[in-house]
Amino acid sequence: MNRPTDPACLAQRHLVRALRGRPIAIAVASLLGASGVYAQTLHSFSIPPGPLGTVLSQTAATAGVLLSVDAKLTQGIHSPGVQGRFSAEEGLARALAGSGLAAVPNAGGGYTLRAAPVAAAAPANPAATADNSTTLGTVVVSAAAQAPATTEGSGAYSARAATIGKTAQALKDIPQSVSVVTRQRMDDQNLSSVSDVLENTTGIMISEVADGGRNYYSRGFKIANVQYDGVPLSRGNYGVGNSFTGNAAYLDRVEVFRGAQGLFEGAGQPSGSINLVRKRPTADKQLLVEARAGSWSHYGGMLDASGPLNDEGSLRARAVLDYDDKGGFIDHTDEKNLNAYLALDYDLSADTTLVLGLAVSRLRSTPFFGGLPRYSDGRSLNLSRSTFLGADWNRWDRDETQLFADLSHRLNADWRFKVAAAYSRETSLTTVRDSTGAVDPVSLTGPEGAAWNYDKLSKNAGIDMHLNGRFALLGMPQQLTVGASMSRLRSNDRIAYAYNLGAIDVFNPNPHVPKPQDFPDSQRLSRYEPHLQKGIYAQLRTEIAPAWTLVSGGRISWFESVFSTQATTWESKSEQTKSGEFTPFLGLIYELTPQWSAYASYADVFMPQTTTAQDGSTLKPVIGANYEAGIKGELLDGRLNASLAVYRVDETNRAVEDTAAGRLCNGNYCYRAAGKVRSQGFEAELQGAVAPGWQVAAGYTFNRNKYLSDPVSEGLTFNEDTPRHLLRLWSDYRFRGDWSGLSLGAGVSAQSAMSNSVSGVRRPSYGVWNTRIAYDLNRQWTLALNVNNVFDKVYYEYASYIENRNNYGTPRNFLVTLRGRF
Repeated sequence: MNRPTDPACLAQRHLVRALRGRPIAIAVASLLGASGVYAQTLHSFSIPPGPLGTVLSQTAATAGVLLSVDAKLTQGIHSPGVQGRFSAEEGLARALAGSGLAAVPNAGGGYTLRAAPVAAAAPANPAATADNSTTLGTVVVSAAAQAPATTEGSGAYSARAATIGKTAQALKDIPQSVSVVTRQRMDDQNLSSVSDVLENTTGIMISEVADGGRNYYSRGFKIANVQYDGVPLSRGNYGVGNSFTGNAAYLDRVEVFRGAQGLFEGAGQPSGSINLVRKRPTADKQLLVEARAGSWSHYGGMLDASGPLNDEGSLRARAVLDYDDKGGFIDHTDEKNLNAYLALDYDLSADTTLVLGLAVSRLRSTPFFGGLPRYSDGRSLNLSRSTFLGADWNRWDRDETQLFADLSHRLNADWRFKVAAAYSRETSLTTVRDSTGAVDPVSLTGPEGAAWNYDKLSKNAGIDMHLNGRFALLGMPQQLTVGASMSRLRSNDRIAYAYNLGAIDVFNPNPHVPKPQDFPDSQRLSRYEPHLQKGIYAQLRTEIAPAWTLVSGGRISWFESVFSTQATTWESKSEQTKSGEFTPFLGLIYELTPQWSAYASYADVFMPQTTTAQDGSTLKPVIGANYEAGIKGELLDGRLNASLAVYRVDETNRAVEDTAAGRLCNGNYCYRAAGKVRSQGFEAELQGAVAPGWQVAAGYTFNRNKYLSDPVSEGLTFNEDTPRHLLRLWSDYRFRGDWSGLSLGAGVSAQSAMSNSVSGVRRPSYGVWNTRIAYDLNRQWTLALNVNNVFDKVYYEYASYIENRNNYGTPRNFLVTLRGRF
């Protein structure tokens, strides 16, 4: 056989061979004119049986090809799915097995779905077919750039890709730590809120805010940024308005990034970011229904309808309605949650799609936020977990409206542009009584009633636009992402207190007490006006040699924050402005084998502060560096993701209370800049199918954080809310054969002991076990029973204070769920 001897041709063959099996190979082959080569590249498919339109979309996405589909052709047809390693053509053929349809190659690349010819499924001359075949009407083009990351309908705990870095990337191709909680895992564990999801995610710790919100920590630092389909909003600056209490029924997945995310988000802690990815309308009609009932008079249900609105399938919609009504394990507490979601996808052309979305949340609750006190010597009171020290007039009303929009356009086979925006408006009205004060061990008295009223409003808006594409430079494949983003928070919070409302007998509490007519003891009005960040960014992925990828990039940010407070007897205002701050990023990935990659990365840390020092000045920004190295695997044809990472974060100028100077700032402690702090440790994670039918989600985190140098705290831990050891484990096994349809799940969430450096209160280590049993009644209906805290472990969630905030973990409870899919 004669081989080409032309040097350019030989170089082309060598490069294509070296890149075979990688996503970038498609673009390189196209640029080099080797369009016939990448069509034969083998891809790992793990797509379960389902509606033909859904299976085809996932198949085309996995293979990285464009497939034009007339929605009428696939309607009502079931596909056997695709399992194994095949070329794009063979993968599509297997998805279409028995359908009477075929994916016909187009002259300009990609495929079109048509009725299978009598003589052959695929013509020898694609160009002739494109010219002579019957022209279809309006077609739907699968969004190959985004679909690989979709988890709904996969039945898996592993994710094919994550989009928290603007474009869909396999987890092993991201040189930092990323976890993805899939739709299947959320359903199996009944993770009904974003808070539930994060509490079951590798490396994430929780602390409760006094007014019902949540703070979350990773690697010793607070998570401040939340993305909505890639649009970052600064929500960690605002306790109630951080969306962590929001409903998860309309989410496809939750992507959790750990480490410094300055490249795409700008200023922030080196803790990480959370990307909430919504469900999208489907090309085929589908209806999901759910009914649930459980402990403490818990009842609820969900409807999820999706499909095309016109014959062409170019306009698709999805609507989700979820309602939950439940009591709590604490006496007199309850909550009613109503959540609605609507999304529209409209294909303006074969290359352009417009997306509009609306999410509305309404919470009405009788809460108990204050927690329990302790004896004055620090011992636990060992009260019943149902103890309620509030009043029967306690109320928490929370309303949130979110708006989404994005426009994506495929310029050609290699370049895409997207602009996306998100807006959130949240109100929270809280009026509660709680208890403050430790209990004297002799007299058994001490706690006093106090009440407070919070009236909060936040408006958060963000926009992101970016261009992503592939090209070759000096013979090296490149993938470039350039873009700009902006986020703005405005808030208006009124807080008022009423103290000395009478003694509380914690051993025999009385919730039927009069409500204060006013809250005269202290009032405060605080505003962010605004908290604004904008910037431009760029990332370049360069395959500098076979198996080696260099990821480089940076962001230039502009930051402005104005925070003011007006109280009864004082007022203050702090401002921070920073222009043109550059935060670089550098990562290196080495492909050990087609399944394993090793990586190392560096990222800058930068975060302006609005806290005030003793002399009235605003503290300088936090600066630092984030180092990480690890190994990642994509095993069993992509059905299992594994990772091991070591990290170190160094940071200076961290704001801490200046207790030595006394309460000189309007009766409160001022702040000072701490010396150098360090957080370091390692994480191990396994997500996906370890064997047929056996899904596992496991994560272990080890962390040590301390002050390396500081005049007051050197050598001490700087974040007591982060345990040294943290384990998250859940596993589910689906039987086959005679036991087909039955599945069993079990898991544990465990963490080591923690101590509160202020109060000295120590919370021992604990582990909570959960389990599940489910049975498929038929192809449409599944009945499941979840039991949480199986062994009824009694524990406190946090290392809190002597006078209050000692919150019990939830006792043993059950939830029965009936789900149907049509």
